Amino acid sequence: MSIIYNECLGNTKLVYSAFAEENKETNSNIYGISVKDNNKNSEVILRNFTSIKENAIDFIETLMRNTVSPDFVKEIAEDYLLA
Repeated sequence: MSIIYNECLGNTKLVYSAFAEENKETNSNIYGISVKDNNKNSEVILRNFTSIKENAIDFIETLMRNTVSPDFVKEIAEDYLLA
């Protein structure tokens, strides 16, 4: 896993990251996202979120603007991908 975008809110209370991993079958990059709440010791990781780097970064920025905690990331991701 290689971090391609990382931002922190609230003195590292919430950490938002986008990362790249290699798809072994196609030898191309796939992108995932991670949101970690250091105060609650909770984290959500969504692997294989998109094959487009800009979409992973855009989604992370959307989560940050709305100060989304790990508890709600999966539901928001489903809506984002369906739109």
